[in-house]
Amino acid sequence: MGTAQHTLSGTDYTDPNVFARERDTILYREWFYVARADTIANAGQWLTVDIAGESILVIRGRDDRLRAFYNVCRHRGSLLCEGESGQAKSTIRCNYHAWCYDYDGALVATPKVEEGEVDPSQLALSPVHVDVWEGFLFVNLDRNKPRPLRDAIGENYDEPLAFERFNLGELAIGARTVNEVDANWKIVIENYNECLHCSTVHPELVEVMPLYRTGWVAEEGRTDGGTSLADGGTGYTQDGRSRLAVLPGRTDIEAHSVYGGTLYPNMFLDLAPTVAIATSILPISPTKTKIITEYLFHPDEIAKPDFDPSDVVNFSELVASQDYMVCQWVQRGVSSRAFTHGYLAEKDKYVAEFNNRYRADMARG
Repeated sequence: MGTAQHTLSGTDYTDPNVFARERDTILYREWFYVARADTIANAGQWLTVDIAGESILVIRGRDDRLRAFYNVCRHRGSLLCEGESGQAKSTIRCNYHAWCYDYDGALVATPKVEEGEVDPSQLALSPVHVDVWEGFLFVNLDRNKPRPLRDAIGENYDEPLAFERFNLGELAIGARTVNEVDANWKIVIENYNECLHCSTVHPELVEVMPLYRTGWVAEEGRTDGGTSLADGGTGYTQDGRSRLAVLPGRTDIEAHSVYGGTLYPNMFLDLAPTVAIATSILPISPTKTKIITEYLFHPDEIAKPDFDPSDVVNFSELVASQDYMVCQWVQRGVSSRAFTHGYLAEKDKYVAEFNNRYRADMARG
Protein backbone atom coordinates (compact mmCIF):
# COMPACT_ATOMS: atom_id res chain seq x y z
CA MET A 1 0.00 0.00 0.00
CA GLY A 2 3.07 2.27 0.22
CA THR A 3 2.91 5.36 2.43
CA ALA A 4 0.32 5.05 5.19
CA GLN A 5 -3.06 6.48 4.28
CA HIS A 6 -5.23 8.68 6.45
CA THR A 7 -8.41 7.32 7.96
CA LEU A 8 -11.63 9.27 7.77
CA SER A 9 -11.76 12.41 9.89
CA GLY A 10 -13.14 12.65 13.41
CA THR A 11 -16.20 14.56 12.22
CA ASP A 12 -17.01 11.76 9.77
CA TYR A 13 -17.80 9.60 12.79
CA THR A 14 -19.55 12.19 14.96
CA ASP A 15 -21.16 15.03 13.01
CA PRO A 16 -24.98 14.86 12.57
CA ASN A 17 -24.62 16.80 9.31
CA VAL A 18 -22.30 14.12 7.93
CA PHE A 19 -24.80 11.44 8.98
CA ALA A 20 -27.57 13.32 7.18
CA ARG A 21 -25.48 13.42 3.99
CA GLU A 22 -24.69 9.70 4.31
CA ARG A 23 -28.38 8.92 4.33
CA ASP A 24 -28.96 10.71 1.05
CA THR A 25 -25.78 9.71 -0.77
CA ILE A 26 -25.22 6.14 0.47
CA LEU A 27 -27.83 4.56 2.72
CA TYR A 28 -30.80 5.66 0.58
CA ARG A 29 -29.08 4.91 -2.75
CA GLU A 30 -27.35 1.55 -2.23
CA TRP A 31 -28.88 -1.93 -1.91
CA PHE A 32 -29.47 -2.32 1.82
CA TYR A 33 -29.64 -5.76 3.45
CA VAL A 34 -32.84 -6.38 5.41
CA ALA A 35 -33.39 -10.07 6.30
CA ARG A 36 -33.74 -13.55 4.87
CA ALA A 37 -36.54 -13.64 2.32
CA ASP A 38 -38.06 -16.79 3.81
CA THR A 39 -38.93 -14.93 7.02
CA ILE A 40 -41.97 -13.66 5.07
CA ALA A 41 -42.84 -16.81 3.14
CA ASN A 42 -46.65 -16.54 3.01
CA ALA A 43 -49.03 -14.05 1.43
CA GLY A 44 -49.63 -11.12 3.75
CA GLN A 45 -46.58 -11.73 5.89
CA TRP A 46 -44.60 -8.54 6.37
CA LEU A 47 -41.54 -7.13 8.05
CA THR A 48 -40.23 -3.64 8.63
CA VAL A 49 -36.72 -2.25 8.65
CA ASP A 50 -35.51 1.16 9.80
CA ILE A 51 -32.98 2.57 7.35
CA ALA A 52 -31.45 5.56 9.13
CA GLY A 53 -34.85 6.93 10.12
CA GLU A 54 -36.95 5.70 7.19
CA SER A 55 -39.35 2.88 8.06
CA ILE A 56 -39.68 0.46 5.14
CA LEU A 57 -42.37 -2.22 4.86
CA VAL A 58 -41.71 -5.43 2.91
CA ILE A 59 -44.66 -7.77 2.27
CA ARG A 60 -45.30 -11.00 0.39
CA GLY A 61 -48.09 -10.61 -2.20
CA ARG A 62 -50.90 -12.96 -3.11
CA ASP A 63 -48.92 -13.62 -6.30
CA ASP A 64 -45.91 -14.67 -4.14
CA ARG A 65 -43.97 -11.55 -5.16
CA LEU A 66 -42.09 -9.51 -2.60
CA ARG A 67 -42.85 -5.79 -2.60
CA ALA A 68 -41.50 -2.95 -0.51
CA PHE A 69 -43.04 0.40 0.40
CA TYR A 70 -42.48 3.32 2.68
CA ASN A 71 -44.32 2.33 5.84
CA VAL A 72 -46.49 5.45 5.70
CA CYS A 73 -50.24 5.85 5.21
CA ARG A 74 -51.12 8.21 2.34
CA HIS A 75 -53.96 9.80 4.34
CA ARG A 76 -52.27 11.69 7.18
CA GLY A 77 -48.83 10.08 7.28
CA SER A 78 -49.34 7.65 10.14
CA LEU A 79 -46.99 4.70 10.45
CA LEU A 80 -48.83 1.70 8.98
CA CYS A 81 -47.27 -1.39 10.53
CA GLU A 82 -45.71 -1.28 13.98
CA GLY A 83 -43.24 -3.86 15.19
CA GLU A 84 -40.64 -5.89 13.32
CA SER A 85 -42.96 -8.37 11.59
CA GLY A 86 -46.50 -9.63 11.36
CA GLN A 87 -49.27 -11.15 9.29
CA ALA A 88 -51.89 -8.98 7.58
CA LYS A 89 -55.38 -10.50 7.78
CA SER A 90 -56.77 -9.40 4.42
CA THR A 91 -55.33 -5.93 3.90
CA ILE A 92 -52.70 -3.62 5.35
CA ARG A 93 -54.85 -1.51 7.68
CA CYS A 94 -53.82 1.83 9.14
CA ASN A 95 -54.57 1.90 12.87
CA TYR A 96 -55.28 5.65 12.79
CA HIS A 97 -58.20 6.11 10.36
CA ALA A 98 -58.49 2.54 9.04
CA TRP A 99 -57.46 3.24 5.46
CA CYS A 100 -56.69 -0.15 3.90
CA TYR A 101 -54.18 -1.21 1.27
CA ASP A 102 -53.88 -4.45 -0.64
CA TYR A 103 -50.62 -6.40 -0.48
CA ASP A 104 -49.58 -4.79 -3.78
CA GLY A 105 -49.86 -1.33 -2.17
CA ALA A 106 -53.15 -0.30 -3.82
CA LEU A 107 -55.56 1.74 -1.69
CA VAL A 108 -58.74 -0.35 -1.39
CA ALA A 109 -60.78 1.20 1.45
CA THR A 110 -61.24 4.68 2.95
CA PRO A 111 -63.90 4.39 5.70
CA LYS A 112 -66.09 7.46 6.34
CA VAL A 113 -64.71 9.20 3.25
CA GLU A 114 -67.45 9.96 0.74
CA GLU A 115 -67.26 8.61 -2.81
CA GLY A 116 -65.40 11.00 -5.10
CA GLU A 117 -63.54 12.82 -2.32
CA VAL A 118 -60.25 11.05 -3.09
CA ASP A 119 -58.93 9.12 -6.07
CA PRO A 120 -57.66 5.74 -4.78
CA SER A 121 -55.69 5.15 -7.98
CA GLN A 122 -53.47 8.10 -7.06
CA LEU A 123 -52.93 7.08 -3.42
CA ALA A 124 -51.13 3.74 -3.51
CA LEU A 125 -48.30 3.21 -1.08
CA SER A 126 -44.98 4.73 -2.16
CA PRO A 127 -42.88 1.87 -3.57
CA VAL A 128 -39.28 0.93 -2.85
CA HIS A 129 -37.02 -1.30 -4.97
CA VAL A 130 -36.66 -4.85 -3.64
CA ASP A 131 -34.65 -7.88 -4.76
CA VAL A 132 -33.21 -11.14 -3.44
CA TRP A 133 -29.74 -12.66 -3.80
CA GLU A 134 -29.02 -16.17 -2.46
CA GLY A 135 -32.04 -15.91 -0.15
CA PHE A 136 -30.95 -12.52 1.22
CA LEU A 137 -33.53 -9.74 0.90
CA PHE A 138 -32.38 -6.23 -0.04
CA VAL A 139 -34.19 -2.94 -0.58
CA ASN A 140 -33.07 0.23 -2.32
CA LEU A 141 -34.58 3.68 -1.69
CA ASP A 142 -33.08 5.36 -4.75
CA ARG A 143 -35.71 7.46 -6.54
CA ASN A 144 -34.14 6.40 -9.83
CA LYS A 145 -33.75 2.85 -11.08
CA PRO A 146 -30.70 1.42 -9.30
CA ARG A 147 -28.19 -0.91 -10.91
CA PRO A 148 -29.15 -4.59 -10.53
CA LEU A 149 -28.55 -6.07 -7.10
CA ARG A 150 -26.16 -8.77 -8.30
CA ASP A 151 -24.10 -6.18 -10.18
CA ALA A 152 -23.86 -4.08 -7.04
CA ILE A 153 -22.74 -7.09 -4.99
CA GLY A 154 -20.11 -7.82 -7.63
CA GLU A 155 -18.56 -4.39 -7.08
CA ASN A 156 -17.52 -5.21 -3.51
CA TYR A 157 -13.77 -5.33 -2.92
CA ASP A 158 -13.70 -8.81 -1.36
CA GLU A 159 -15.74 -10.48 -4.14
CA PRO A 160 -18.75 -11.97 -2.30
CA LEU A 161 -20.20 -13.27 -5.56
CA ALA A 162 -17.73 -16.13 -5.13
CA PHE A 163 -19.94 -17.30 -2.25
CA GLU A 164 -22.67 -18.32 -4.70
CA ARG A 165 -20.93 -21.70 -4.95
CA PHE A 166 -22.03 -22.42 -1.36
CA ASN A 167 -25.77 -22.54 -2.22
CA LEU A 168 -26.68 -20.07 0.51
CA GLY A 169 -30.25 -19.84 -0.73
CA GLU A 170 -30.89 -23.34 0.64
CA LEU A 171 -30.14 -22.35 4.24
CA ALA A 172 -32.55 -21.31 7.01
CA ILE A 173 -32.28 -19.31 10.21
CA GLY A 174 -31.48 -21.41 13.27
CA ALA A 175 -30.75 -18.53 15.65
CA ARG A 176 -30.88 -14.72 15.67
CA THR A 177 -29.44 -12.05 17.95
CA VAL A 178 -29.87 -8.27 18.25
CA ASN A 179 -27.35 -5.84 19.75
CA GLU A 180 -26.91 -2.09 19.97
CA VAL A 181 -23.45 -0.53 19.93
CA ASP A 182 -22.59 3.02 20.94
CA ALA A 183 -20.43 3.56 17.89
CA ASN A 184 -20.72 4.92 14.36
CA TRP A 185 -21.67 2.36 11.72
CA LYS A 186 -18.42 2.97 9.81
CA ILE A 187 -16.34 2.11 12.88
CA VAL A 188 -18.16 -1.23 13.09
CA ILE A 189 -17.38 -1.96 9.42
CA GLU A 190 -13.75 -0.84 9.67
CA ASN A 191 -13.18 -3.06 12.71
CA TYR A 192 -14.58 -6.06 10.81
CA ASN A 193 -12.22 -5.39 7.90
CA GLU A 194 -8.92 -5.80 9.76
CA CYS A 195 -7.29 -8.20 12.16
CA LEU A 196 -4.44 -6.13 13.58
CA HIS A 197 -6.53 -6.06 16.74
CA CYS A 198 -7.23 -9.80 16.85
CA SER A 199 -4.31 -10.99 18.97
CA THR A 200 -5.08 -8.48 21.74
CA VAL A 201 -8.88 -8.31 21.56
CA HIS A 202 -9.80 -11.87 20.54
CA PRO A 203 -7.66 -14.40 22.43
CA GLU A 204 -10.23 -17.15 21.87
CA LEU A 205 -10.59 -16.43 18.17
CA VAL A 206 -6.88 -16.61 17.38
CA GLU A 207 -6.70 -20.03 19.03
CA VAL A 208 -9.21 -21.25 16.45
CA MET A 209 -7.94 -19.10 13.57
CA PRO A 210 -4.13 -18.98 13.99
CA LEU A 211 -3.53 -16.78 10.94
CA TYR A 212 -5.31 -13.93 12.70
CA ARG A 213 -2.45 -13.68 15.23
CA THR A 214 -0.35 -12.17 12.43
CA GLY A 215 -2.83 -9.43 11.59
CA TRP A 216 -3.45 -10.84 8.11
CA VAL A 217 -6.92 -12.04 7.12
CA ALA A 218 -5.98 -13.65 3.79
CA GLU A 219 -4.00 -16.88 3.80
CA GLU A 220 -0.89 -16.76 1.64
CA GLY A 221 -0.95 -19.14 -1.30
CA ARG A 222 -4.73 -19.59 -1.32
CA THR A 223 -6.80 -18.32 -4.19
CA ASP A 224 -10.23 -19.11 -2.74
CA GLY A 225 -10.21 -16.41 -0.04
CA GLY A 226 -10.48 -18.90 2.79
CA THR A 227 -8.69 -19.07 6.14
CA SER A 228 -7.93 -22.43 7.77
CA LEU A 229 -9.29 -23.47 11.13
CA ALA A 230 -6.71 -24.82 13.58
CA ASP A 231 -5.89 -28.53 13.60
CA GLY A 232 -8.32 -29.42 10.83
CA GLY A 233 -11.32 -28.19 12.80
CA THR A 234 -14.78 -27.86 11.31
CA GLY A 235 -16.43 -25.70 13.96
CA TYR A 236 -16.56 -21.94 14.38
CA THR A 237 -16.62 -22.63 18.11
CA GLN A 238 -14.32 -22.10 21.08
CA ASP A 239 -12.53 -25.41 20.57
CA GLY A 240 -12.84 -25.53 16.78
CA ARG A 241 -15.10 -28.58 16.93
CA SER A 242 -18.82 -28.91 16.37
CA ARG A 243 -21.51 -31.57 16.64
CA LEU A 244 -23.21 -30.01 13.64
CA ALA A 245 -22.77 -31.53 10.20
CA VAL A 246 -20.63 -29.77 7.63
CA LEU A 247 -22.85 -27.98 5.11
CA PRO A 248 -23.52 -29.97 1.93
CA GLY A 249 -21.31 -29.47 -1.09
CA ARG A 250 -18.17 -28.31 0.73
CA THR A 251 -14.85 -29.54 -0.62
CA ASP A 252 -12.27 -31.00 1.75
CA ILE A 253 -10.52 -27.62 2.01
CA GLU A 254 -13.79 -25.71 2.45
CA ALA A 255 -14.87 -28.10 5.20
CA HIS A 256 -11.99 -26.79 7.35
CA SER A 257 -12.02 -23.11 6.35
CA VAL A 258 -13.77 -19.85 7.13
CA TYR A 259 -14.65 -17.18 4.54
CA GLY A 260 -15.85 -13.63 5.04
CA GLY A 261 -16.93 -10.60 3.09
CA THR A 262 -18.50 -7.14 3.37
CA LEU A 263 -21.52 -6.29 1.22
CA TYR A 264 -21.43 -2.51 1.15
CA PRO A 265 -22.90 -0.64 2.89
CA ASN A 266 -24.47 -2.69 5.68
CA MET A 267 -23.82 -6.43 5.61
CA PHE A 268 -21.18 -8.90 6.75
CA LEU A 269 -21.31 -12.47 5.50
CA ASP A 270 -19.19 -15.12 7.24
CA LEU A 271 -19.12 -18.73 6.09
CA ALA A 272 -17.82 -21.50 8.31
CA PRO A 273 -18.04 -25.25 7.64
CA THR A 274 -21.30 -25.75 9.56
CA VAL A 275 -22.89 -22.29 9.49
CA ALA A 276 -23.33 -19.10 7.50
CA ILE A 277 -23.55 -15.93 9.58
CA ALA A 278 -25.33 -12.91 8.09
CA THR A 279 -24.95 -9.63 9.95
CA SER A 280 -26.92 -6.48 9.15
CA ILE A 281 -25.61 -3.12 10.31
CA LEU A 282 -28.41 -0.60 10.90
CA PRO A 283 -27.18 2.98 11.46
CA ILE A 284 -29.35 4.73 14.07
CA SER A 285 -27.41 7.95 14.63
CA PRO A 286 -23.82 9.19 14.27
CA THR A 287 -22.97 7.41 17.51
CA LYS A 288 -25.31 4.40 17.67
CA THR A 289 -25.69 1.28 15.52
CA LYS A 290 -28.08 -1.67 15.72
CA ILE A 291 -26.66 -5.03 14.71
CA ILE A 292 -28.79 -8.06 13.80
CA THR A 293 -27.06 -11.41 13.34
CA GLU A 294 -28.72 -14.40 11.68
CA TYR A 295 -27.20 -17.88 12.03
CA LEU A 296 -28.03 -20.00 8.99
CA PHE A 297 -27.94 -23.78 8.85
CA HIS A 298 -29.13 -26.45 6.47
CA PRO A 299 -32.85 -27.20 7.05
CA ASP A 300 -32.08 -30.90 7.54
CA GLU A 301 -29.78 -30.01 10.42
CA ILE A 302 -32.37 -27.69 12.01
CA ALA A 303 -34.99 -30.44 11.74
CA LYS A 304 -32.98 -32.86 13.87
CA PRO A 305 -34.50 -33.37 17.36
CA ASP A 306 -31.17 -32.62 19.01
CA PHE A 307 -30.31 -29.54 16.93
CA ASP A 308 -28.37 -27.16 19.16
CA PRO A 309 -26.43 -24.26 17.64
CA SER A 310 -25.41 -22.80 21.00
CA ASP A 311 -21.70 -23.62 20.64
CA VAL A 312 -21.55 -21.62 17.39
CA VAL A 313 -23.78 -18.79 18.59
CA ASN A 314 -22.06 -18.40 21.96
CA PHE A 315 -18.61 -18.26 20.40
CA SER A 316 -19.65 -15.84 17.67
CA GLU A 317 -21.40 -13.57 20.16
CA LEU A 318 -18.32 -13.63 22.42
CA VAL A 319 -16.14 -12.45 19.56
CA ALA A 320 -18.76 -9.88 18.57
CA SER A 321 -19.03 -8.51 22.12
CA GLN A 322 -15.26 -7.99 22.14
CA ASP A 323 -15.56 -6.11 18.85
CA TYR A 324 -18.41 -3.97 20.16
CA MET A 325 -16.36 -3.03 23.20
CA VAL A 326 -13.42 -1.75 21.15
CA CYS A 327 -15.70 0.01 18.66
CA GLN A 328 -17.12 1.96 21.58
CA TRP A 329 -13.58 2.84 22.69
CA VAL A 330 -12.87 4.13 19.20
CA GLN A 331 -16.08 6.17 19.14
CA ARG A 332 -15.07 7.90 22.35
CA GLY A 333 -11.57 8.53 21.02
CA VAL A 334 -12.49 9.95 17.62
CA SER A 335 -14.84 12.36 19.38
CA SER A 336 -11.82 14.08 20.94
CA ARG A 337 -10.70 17.40 19.54
CA ALA A 338 -7.21 15.87 19.51
CA PHE A 339 -8.25 13.42 16.80
CA THR A 340 -8.20 14.79 13.26
CA HIS A 341 -7.58 11.48 11.51
CA GLY A 342 -5.72 8.22 12.02
CA TYR A 343 -3.41 6.18 9.81
CA LEU A 344 -3.74 2.92 7.92
CA ALA A 345 -0.98 0.33 7.69
CA GLU A 346 -0.50 -2.35 5.06
CA LYS A 347 -2.66 -4.85 6.92
CA ASP A 348 -5.46 -2.26 6.98
CA LYS A 349 -5.93 -2.93 3.27
CA TYR A 350 -9.65 -3.59 3.45
CA VAL A 351 -10.25 -0.63 5.77
CA ALA A 352 -8.60 1.52 3.09
CA GLU A 353 -10.84 -0.06 0.45
CA PHE A 354 -13.93 0.79 2.48
CA ASN A 355 -12.73 4.35 3.21
CA ASN A 356 -12.01 4.96 -0.48
CA ARG A 357 -15.44 3.70 -1.53
CA TYR A 358 -17.09 5.83 1.17
CA ARG A 359 -15.19 8.98 0.14
CA ALA A 360 -16.07 8.46 -3.52
CA ASP A 361 -19.75 8.01 -2.72
CA MET A 362 -19.86 11.05 -0.45
CA ALA A 363 -18.14 13.14 -3.12
CA ARG A 364 -20.75 12.31 -5.76
CA GLY A 365 -23.38 14.17 -3.73
